[in-house]
Amino acid sequence: MRRTERRTWLLAGLLVASLARAAEPPAVLGYEDALQAIIDTYPTLAIAALQVEKARQEQIRVESSLSWVLQANGGLNRDINFIGTPSDVASLSAGLQRRFASGQSIGLNGRYRYEDSELAFSPLYPNPAQSTGLDLDYRIPLGRGKDNPEYTQGLISAEAGVLLERANQLAIREQLARQALELFYGLATIRASYETAQAGVQRARRLKKYIHERYEMGLAEDKDLLQSEAQLQLQLSELRKLEVLWEQTRTNLNRLMGRPWKSEFVPRIELPPAEPVGEQRLAVYQQEAEANSPDLLRNRARVKLGEAELERRRDARRDQLDVVASIGTRTLNGPSGFGDINELDVAGGVRLEYQNALDKRGFDAAIYQARLEIRMAEEDSRKVRDDLRYRIAGLVGELEASRKALAAYEARLKSEQRKFDEALDLYREGRFTTDRLIQFENELQAARFALEQQRIEYAQRQRDLAILRGTIWQRIRDNPEAEVMP
Repeated sequence: MRRTERRTWLLAGLLVASLARAAEPPAVLGYEDALQAIIDTYPTLAIAALQVEKARQEQIRVESSLSWVLQANGGLNRDINFIGTPSDVASLSAGLQRRFASGQSIGLNGRYRYEDSELAFSPLYPNPAQSTGLDLDYRIPLGRGKDNPEYTQGLISAEAGVLLERANQLAIREQLARQALELFYGLATIRASYETAQAGVQRARRLKKYIHERYEMGLAEDKDLLQSEAQLQLQLSELRKLEVLWEQTRTNLNRLMGRPWKSEFVPRIELPPAEPVGEQRLAVYQQEAEANSPDLLRNRARVKLGEAELERRRDARRDQLDVVASIGTRTLNGPSGFGDINELDVAGGVRLEYQNALDKRGFDAAIYQARLEIRMAEEDSRKVRDDLRYRIAGLVGELEASRKALAAYEARLKSEQRKFDEALDLYREGRFTTDRLIQFENELQAARFALEQQRIEYAQRQRDLAILRGTIWQRIRDNPEAEVMP
C-alpha cells in the first residue's frame, strides 16, 4: 500500500512539474541575444576558425625551410669497371645542407668507397682500394636567389594567407549576422501582425455579438450580421496564415541559434537613442566600416600575395651567378704491387656558376600578371570604399527619415483612436452605420500596425548600421575581433 502511495505521489509530482513547465512564458530575446547564440554554436564559424589556424601553420612550414637537411645513400654492387674487369663495389655517402635567409647556403658532404677488382688496374693503384672524401661547400648567389626571395616572400605569402582566411571568417560572421537580422526582425513583424490580428478577432467577435443583440431587438438587418461574420472570418484566416509563417521563420532562426526547432521566444525590440550625425560622424563611421570590412581585408591579402609573387617572378628573371667555395680532404689506402698505400691530401677551390635564359618573354609575362593582380585588388578596394561610403550615408539618411516617420505614425495612431472611439459612441446611439464602423476599426488596426512596423524597421536599420561599422561585435562575448589595418 505504501509503495502504491509513493508511486501515486511521484506521478502527481511529475504531472505538476510538467504543467509548471508548460505554463512558463516563452523567453524574451533581443537581437544581440540571438546573435550571441549563433556565434556560440553555429558550425560554419568553427570551420572558418580552423581554416585560420590551418593557414597559420604555413608560416611554420616556410620557416622550417632554413633548417638543416640530412641526406644519405649507400649500396653494394658488382659490375664491370672502366677497363672491363669485374669489380665488387661498396659505397656510402652522407651530407648536411642548410640555406640561410640571405640566400647563401652551406653543405658538408662525406663519402666512402670500397672497390675490389679481380684484376688490378695498375701495380701503383691499390686493390682492393678504400677511398674517403670530406668537403665543406659554401655557395653565395650574386644574381638569382640573392636574399632568398623564396623564403622572405614565402613568409609574406603565409601572412597573407592568414589574412585571407581571416577575411573569409569575418565574411561568414557578417553574413550570419545579416541573415539573423532578417529573420529576427521578420519574426518581430510577424508577431506584431499576429497581435494586431488577434486584437482584430476580439473586436470582430465583440462587434458580432453587439450586432446580434441589436438584430434581436430589430435594430439591425441581415446584411449587418453577414458583414460582421465576414469580418470575423477574414481576421481568423489572417491569424492562421500568420501562425504558419511564424512557425517557418522561428524554425529557421532556431536552426541558426542551435536551439530546438519548436523553442518559443518573444523578440524584444530595442530602440537605441538617436544620435545627431554630421560630416565628422560620417567620417568616423567610414573608418569603422573600413576596419571591419572583410572585402578590404581580403584585398589587402591579395595585394600582399601579388607583391610576394612579383618579387619571386623578378628573381626568376635574373641571371644565375653563384660563387662556390669548397675545401675538403681525400684519402686512399689499400695494398698494391709495391706495398701498402696510405695517402691523405687536402682539396679545395673556388668556382663560378652561371645560367641565363635567352628568351625572357615568359618571365616578363609572369611579372606583368603579378602587377595586374595587385592593380585589380587595389581597384576593388577603391570600389569597396566607395560602396561603404554610400551605404553608410544611405542608412544614416534612412534612420533620420524613420525617426521623423515614427513621430508622424504616433500622431496618426492617436488620431485614428479618437476617430474610432467617437464612431463607436455614435454607433451605439444608432447614428453610425455598421460598414463605416468596420472601416474605422480597420483603419485603427492599420495605424497601430504601421507604427509598430516603423519601430521594427527603425531598430533593424540601427542594427544594420552597427553590423556595417563592426560595433555590433562589441556586445558579443568571445568574438574574433577584426584586425586593424596598418
